[in-house]
Amino acid sequence: MPPKRFVGLLGLALSWAGCQDAPSPATTPGATADKTAQAFQASDEAERQRRQAVEQSLNPKGLPVYAGPVGGVRGVVTVSGDPPPLVPAMVAKLPADACPRAHDLHRKLYRQGAGRTLADVLVTVTEYDGFVPPSAEAIRIEARGCAFNGRIIAMTFGQRLDVFNLDAQAYMPRLVGTPSYALRVAMPGGGPVPIFAPQAGQYMLVDQTRDYMRADVYVLNYPTFAVTGLDGQFEIGNVPVGDVKVTAYAPAFGKVMDRRVTLQAGSLASVSFELDFSQKEYEAILQSKPEPAKQ
Repeated sequence: MPPKRFVGLLGLALSWAGCQDAPSPATTPGATADKTAQAFQASDEAERQRRQAVEQSLNPKGLPVYAGPVGGVRGVVTVSGDPPPLVPAMVAKLPADACPRAHDLHRKLYRQGAGRTLADVLVTVTEYDGFVPPSAEAIRIEARGCAFNGRIIAMTFGQRLDVFNLDAQAYMPRLVGTPSYALRVAMPGGGPVPIFAPQAGQYMLVDQTRDYMRADVYVLNYPTFAVTGLDGQFEIGNVPVGDVKVTAYAPAFGKVMDRRVTLQAGSLASVSFELDFSQKEYEAILQSKPEPAKQ
């Protein structure tokens, strides 16, 4: 007859083994199905809340989609005054013998084209009557040559950024100011990385492996906007007719200019802006800003 101590240990071992072999309620098919259903319900509820927030932000009065006559504006933005100075902080971050596209975008305070046309200007049309929804669900952003499309990106709240990788190297895009729970990698030749903004406002799109690779993102409550390229040109259509405000904003040196325009059905009103840059004025503004607190 085995000793009592051995019988006790054997019973304990069998008891432990029985507990291990018994299926856990959390892993039974029924429990798994319940958790899956709960996850889908939570996802559906989050999407419902997101759509509700977008609707309240873009159309707080609950207006029907505008279906009346529309017009638009087109024009060019130029810059006068001092030439663009180098930005030492960015020059120090840029790789010396690589990424020429990133150098072109970021080494100077602002970008200008032939005839001093001004790039990276956000032009908006506001103060019209009627609700105009965005025309697309997503804005295409291309990562190439250690840089994004441009220094300024504009989108309507509710749209998403689809970041495509057009290089042979990987990128890790992230929207600063939003929760980031997982590492998102845009692989060469792969699908886009989708990025959402939680609300209207200003953000920054960055690459997590290259500190100099960035773009200011403006998430607006309306779709009537454009961002100028090196030719300084813009065109904004599908705007309800009538008296509107057209605004040109150059974030690089903080200049804003407004014009009032009356839009006619089926035509584009011509609007031009000339924004003046003074390096002395710009440096005075920089000196007046408080230094960031030391950690």
